[in-house]
Parts: sequence; structure tokens; C-alpha cells
Amino acid sequence: MQKDADVLKMIEESGLERIADRIRKAALLSNRMIASPVDAASVPIGCSRIGGRPDLPREEQWPTHQGEPLSFIAQVRLEEVPWKPEGLPEKGLLSFFYNAADQPWGYNPEEAGQWRVLYHAEADRLERRLVPDGLKPVVEFDASAVDFSVQTTLPDWNALVFRQLGFAENETERYIALTEQVAEHNAPAYPVHRFLGNPDQVQGEMQLKCQLVAHGIDCGDPSGYQDPRRAELEPGAAGWVLLLQIDSEDETEMIWGNFGFIYFWIHEEDLRKRDFEKMWVILQCG
Repeated sequence: MQKDADVLKMIEESGLERIADRIRKAALLSNRMIASPVDAASVPIGCSRIGGRPDLPREEQWPTHQGEPLSFIAQVRLEEVPWKPEGLPEKGLLSFFYNAADQPWGYNPEEAGQWRVLYHAEADRLERRLVPDGLKPVVEFDASAVDFSVQTTLPDWNALVFRQLGFAENETERYIALTEQVAEHNAPAYPVHRFLGNPDQVQGEMQLKCQLVAHGIDCGDPSGYQDPRRAELEPGAAGWVLLLQIDSEDETEMIWGNFGFIYFWIHEEDLRKRDFEKMWVILQCG
């Protein structure tokens, strides 16, 4: 699938000719998820959806953390996704859960386990599930149906990828203007949910943070980035891939922090192995 010709033209006309080729390579295809409120009962079992109740095999246990259930956030039926990169399964169902009550930010290694992503290659033996008896009530969200469209996204100027592009100081302002132009082209209205692509970032970079925190380094303050292990770990940061971005939305009562986003990240090595147990989640808000 080709990148958006309009976005490529914006790059060409941005005044960044010196590094235009690098910017084009850093531009990633993304599946924008347009959500619309729906009566959950009208959505067929196994279809892509945000909120509502999850569709899981009968034998699959509801994900918990320290004995308490995690909230169901979304499910993505891979057969419905228009663009998939190499390494992502062609079919099956991905189900995303998160501790919506406490809303961990993902800066502390001890927060591991407060989210889960389940993958079922065979998505034909599913049933719509309630939180099992014996577990606390879970934070639930209204259901939204999902339509996908493919967009071309650029990395934020404060992302790890941006630093690797090799910008001169006088080029940064032009690049920020370019990203704003592309964002307006892609997402003139909120919410902005995405499956894959560059994130709609509202705070600092996330790839290096995922790499450090997933390896036991607390990044809740700047001292984590000064850890002596950073030099050894940093080369692996570029391998972290955004899998799912979920925006805040009044209608479904999904509100992350001060109307921010939650981002589910996976390392490309784990994606190739279809190992969704090592996901990391970051919450950001303005």
C-alpha cells in the first residue's frame, strides 16, 4: 500500500529538501479507527470494537492484576484491518485490557501487569463475556463500532525517530509546521484512535522510555535516563512499535488523565514472535 500522495507533497514543499528522503522513510502508514456509538448487542461477535464487553473463547480467563479484573479497552479483528506490516498476523483477534481504575502512567517497572493484550489466532469460537463471579466490578465503557482508514503519519519532533533524522537547528521549526499540517490533514477532529503508525504524541518520547522501563529502570524522573545501563539498552529503543493508541472520549467515558491518550507498545522482536505478553503501556496527557 502506498503512502498518501498529499502527505508526500507536503514533505516535498516543506523547505526541508536536505532531509526529505529521511522524512519520507520515517513516515509510517497507520490505521485510523473511526469510532461511532453503537448498541453493543447489534455488533457481531468477533468484530473490531472499542469498549463494551470483550469477545473471548470460553476457556480464556478474564485478565486480572493482583486478583482484580482489568478493564476491557478494545478488540481488533485483524481480517478487518486494511494495512498490516510484516510480522503482524494476517488473521485473528487482539483484545486489549488496562487498569482503567488506577490508570498507571507506564513510567515505573512495578506497573507491569496492569495491562494485557490477548491474541487468538482462531476467532470463530468466541462468546461475549461478563466479569466472572467472584471478581470485583470493573470499570466499563460504552461500546463503539469501528471503521478503519489508512493514513500516513509523521513522528513528533520530540520523538526518538526525530532525533535520528539528523535535523539542523534551523530545520526544526519547519518540521514542526509540517507535522501540524499533516496532523490537520489526517485528523481534523477528535478522538484520534490508531492501530499502528506514528503516535499522536502529547508529551515526551516513548520508545526509549518503553525500552528502559521494560528493563527495570524507573523513568518517573530524569534520573532514569542517567542510569548507566542506558548506553547498553538504548540501541534497542528504535524497535518499539506502536500497536494501539486510544484517545479520550466523553461519549464513551474513556478519559485518560486530563483528556490524554493511552498507547500500547510492543517490541518488533516480540511482534514477530507473536508474543504479546511483553507489551508496555504509556499514558500521556497535556
